[in-house]
Amino acid sequence: MKVQDFAYQVAIRTIELLEETQHYKIPENLRKEVGQKILNEVDKLLKKSS
Repeated sequence: MKVQDFAYQVAIRTIELLEETQHYKIPENLRKEVGQKILNEVDKLLKKSS
């Protein structure tokens, strides 16, 4: 699995958990937007974590 795929899955799972635990309903277009932003920031996020 590529790092980008993993980051995307973490972002989507986070959204799902917020919906389940906090009873948020996040629109599909916002899910896609957030997922895309995470993919665009993967390199920056990796640098922050090391």
